[in-house]
Amino acid sequence: MKSTRPTLIALILLTLTLAVAPQAQAFTIVEGKFCYRYDTTTLQPIGEGSTVFTYSEKVGLWVKINEPPTGVEIRFVWTDPDDVQFRSQAVSLVPKTGENWGIVFDSINVAESTAKNKLGVWTVSLFIDHVEQIQAKMQIINYDTILQSLTTARSQIDTIQSENNLLQSQNQQLTLQLQQLQTDYATLQSQIGTSSNYQSLQADYDDLYDDYQALGRDLGTTRMMMYAAVVVAIASVGVAVYFGAIKKA
Repeated sequence: MKSTRPTLIALILLTLTLAVAPQAQAFTIVEGKFCYRYDTTTLQPIGEGSTVFTYSEKVGLWVKINEPPTGVEIRFVWTDPDDVQFRSQAVSLVPKTGENWGIVFDSINVAESTAKNKLGVWTVSLFIDHVEQIQAKMQIINYDTILQSLTTARSQIDTIQSENNLLQSQNQQLTLQLQQLQTDYATLQSQIGTSSNYQSLQADYDDLYDDYQALGRDLGTTRMMMYAAVVVAIASVGVAVYFGAIKKA
């Protein structure tokens, strides 16, 4: 009869397997922050922020872990804006003395590396025992470009303000002329009128409309649209004058 008892070799293998089986470690990622460095005494981040300029010497990702694991690989992976891996670095956990937490930190040099030429949003991932635990994003921007953009924007604002002041002045003049034109037309409507009266009024309107179109050519269609209400009002008077002249000719 065949024995069903496990052999001695099988028992030894089972014992070895149990002995080397990895044990689950209940660590917790508390928070992650981008910073320049951390205080070696308190382990707290220094110079926090998720945007750095091309002249920045260094930027790093600081991560706090409760009940940190032991005996496993901890690795940071940096990916540039083109989704190309820039850096992959294994790091050691720095424990907080007398506490149940520690931190890990990894950084890249920006100003003195090719990173300064890779503008845009970067992704940094933290892997513990080959499993991604967190993913954070930061941005590298060009200070000179930002400064130039601000200078250009300020110049454009000044130009728009200057043109706006001119528009307001010319629009006030046109509005006064329009009001006078409307008054003249109202006066003619209350009278019998003659064809020559309406022809004169039509000529006044044509001159006013030509002035307004010239204003539009000088200052651009977009800005002229700011005063579209006046254009509509002038056109309305023109149509009324035209039909009024025909009826009373």
